[in-house]
Amino acid sequence: MEAHKKLFGGAAAYIMGMKPLVEVKGTKEQISSFKEVLIASRRLYESLQSDNLELVKQNIEVKKQAARKFESVMGIRWPL
Repeated sequence: MEAHKKLFGGAAAYIMGMKPLVEVKGTKEQISSFKEVLIASRRLYESLQSDNLELVKQNIEVKKQAARKFESVMGIRWPL
Protein backbone atom coordinates (compact mmCIF):
# COMPACT_ATOMS: atom_id res chain seq x y z
CA MET A 1 0.00 0.00 0.00
CA GLU A 2 2.89 2.37 0.72
CA ALA A 3 4.12 1.88 -2.85
CA HIS A 4 0.70 2.94 -4.15
CA LYS A 5 0.84 6.12 -2.06
CA LYS A 6 4.23 7.04 -3.53
CA LEU A 7 3.12 6.16 -7.04
CA PHE A 8 -0.08 8.21 -6.87
CA GLY A 9 1.61 11.06 -5.01
CA GLY A 10 4.17 11.33 -7.79
CA ALA A 11 1.42 11.03 -10.37
CA ALA A 12 -0.55 13.88 -8.78
CA ALA A 13 2.55 16.07 -8.78
CA TYR A 14 3.18 15.30 -12.47
CA ILE A 15 -0.45 16.02 -13.39
CA MET A 16 -0.15 19.45 -11.76
CA GLY A 17 2.96 20.28 -13.79
CA MET A 18 5.73 19.32 -11.38
CA LYS A 19 8.58 16.97 -12.19
CA PRO A 20 8.70 14.36 -9.42
CA LEU A 21 11.31 11.63 -9.35
CA VAL A 22 9.47 8.34 -9.11
CA GLU A 23 10.80 4.95 -10.17
CA VAL A 24 8.17 2.81 -11.82
CA LYS A 25 8.67 -0.90 -12.44
CA GLY A 26 6.45 -3.30 -14.29
CA THR A 27 5.79 -5.00 -17.59
CA LYS A 28 5.74 -3.03 -20.81
CA GLU A 29 1.94 -3.16 -20.79
CA GLN A 30 1.80 -1.88 -17.19
CA ILE A 31 4.23 0.95 -17.88
CA SER A 32 2.37 1.86 -21.06
CA SER A 33 -1.04 1.98 -19.35
CA PHE A 34 0.43 4.08 -16.52
CA LYS A 35 2.00 6.49 -19.00
CA GLU A 36 -1.25 6.81 -20.98
CA VAL A 37 -3.38 7.58 -17.95
CA LEU A 38 -0.79 10.06 -16.65
CA ILE A 39 -0.71 11.94 -19.93
CA ALA A 40 -4.51 11.89 -20.23
CA SER A 41 -4.90 13.15 -16.65
CA ARG A 42 -2.40 15.95 -17.19
CA ARG A 43 -4.10 17.04 -20.41
CA LEU A 44 -7.45 17.10 -18.63
CA TYR A 45 -5.97 19.15 -15.78
CA GLU A 46 -4.48 21.61 -18.26
CA SER A 47 -7.69 21.87 -20.26
CA LEU A 48 -9.63 22.65 -17.09
CA GLN A 49 -7.54 25.83 -16.88
CA SER A 50 -8.95 26.98 -20.23
CA ASP A 51 -12.39 28.19 -21.25
CA ASN A 52 -12.75 25.52 -23.92
CA LEU A 53 -15.60 23.30 -22.75
CA GLU A 54 -15.39 21.04 -25.82
CA LEU A 55 -11.71 20.34 -25.14
CA VAL A 56 -12.53 19.54 -21.51
CA LYS A 57 -15.25 17.10 -22.61
CA GLN A 58 -12.88 15.39 -25.05
CA ASN A 59 -10.17 15.10 -22.42
CA ILE A 60 -12.62 13.66 -19.89
CA GLU A 61 -13.47 10.86 -22.30
CA VAL A 62 -9.82 10.16 -23.14
CA LYS A 63 -8.95 10.05 -19.43
CA LYS A 64 -11.87 7.72 -18.67
CA GLN A 65 -10.69 5.29 -21.34
CA ALA A 66 -7.09 5.45 -20.11
CA ALA A 67 -8.24 4.92 -16.50
CA ARG A 68 -10.27 1.86 -17.51
CA LYS A 69 -7.27 0.41 -19.32
CA PHE A 70 -5.03 1.12 -16.32
CA GLU A 71 -7.49 -0.62 -13.99
CA SER A 72 -7.76 -3.59 -16.34
CA VAL A 73 -3.99 -3.99 -16.68
CA MET A 74 -2.97 -3.14 -13.10
CA GLY A 75 -5.93 -4.46 -11.14
CA ILE A 76 -6.21 -1.22 -9.15
CA ARG A 77 -8.46 1.80 -9.65
CA TRP A 78 -6.96 5.06 -10.99
CA PRO A 79 -7.83 7.50 -8.18
CA LEU A 80 -6.91 10.79 -9.87
